[in-house]
Amino acid sequence: MFMSPSHPWFPRTLCWSACLAVVMVGAASARTLRADGQPAPAAATLAADSASAPFNPSVTRRIAVIGASASDGFGVAVSNGSATPFKAELVDMRDVLLAAARPGTTELVAHYATGMFFSDPVVRGEDAITRALETKPTLVLGADFLFWYAYGGGGIGKTPIASEDDRASLFELGLTQLDRVVTAGIPLVIGNLPDMRASKGRMMAAMQLPEEATLKRLNDRLAAWAKGKALVRLLSLSSVTDETRSGEPIRVGSVQWDPVKQGPVMQRDRLHPAFPGLVALTERTVECAIGDDACRERFDFTPQDVKARILDGLPK
Repeated sequence: MFMSPSHPWFPRTLCWSACLAVVMVGAASARTLRADGQPAPAAATLAADSASAPFNPSVTRRIAVIGASASDGFGVAVSNGSATPFKAELVDMRDVLLAAARPGTTELVAHYATGMFFSDPVVRGEDAITRALETKPTLVLGADFLFWYAYGGGGIGKTPIASEDDRASLFELGLTQLDRVVTAGIPLVIGNLPDMRASKGRMMAAMQLPEEATLKRLNDRLAAWAKGKALVRLLSLSSVTDETRSGEPIRVGSVQWDPVKQGPVMQRDRLHPAFPGLVALTERTVECAIGDDACRERFDFTPQDVKARILDGLPK
């Protein structure tokens, strides 16, 4: 979710990339997770109410993606290696969704996530919601939309954040934007706030990081905001990020992805998702929307297959 050039500025074919982001990777490890990222009960049948049961799978017909650099796929690319002709492609959540969707599943994926979200969350968040609503989506995915309404050093009107209360005030503006999606009657998946304080001194400065108590306060506020809203599902990015950091094999599509044997889920700075991490994030977000079974029926998130379809779709 840090600085990343929006795709209209840069060519889609990749030789390089530059900027910063924060990973909110959604991936289940060998320990079973629910679609919302929480550990599954050992043996229980969970009661489904209107605020937790999956949406009708048909909501995936027209998808709008909003958010920051994780959704925008900072630094994520696929290539065919040494094959001739050489092909490489920058990849974001939209690309993954289109490559994973089975025929007849999805007719539109509109992408309004941007790695520049950090620069002015108030303006960029409002713009993303406005543009998303104009596409008349049947589902809005905002895995990392709220991140910069809590993290960062700039508050309302780009004034420096001077207190944790400033973060709370900024967060309320993010919820106000999400109210527009709910008012429009559109199903929404929104991620909560992970604890990224381990990135202090790496990609984020101390002044950009909320205090532990603030993270709890804002996540509690998000849960209260979502309660009773039949069109809202919460994705627990805080839980799935902890699972991803474990270094254990994770489920992505039809495979158990072993970071040691098959390649990292995160990039070297441990903040940005590598390609399988972005695929996992996308899969977990869709699972949160329509449930695990419907997700498997309508999408194939196996990383190798997604990569192959993306490369096959490049100009010959």
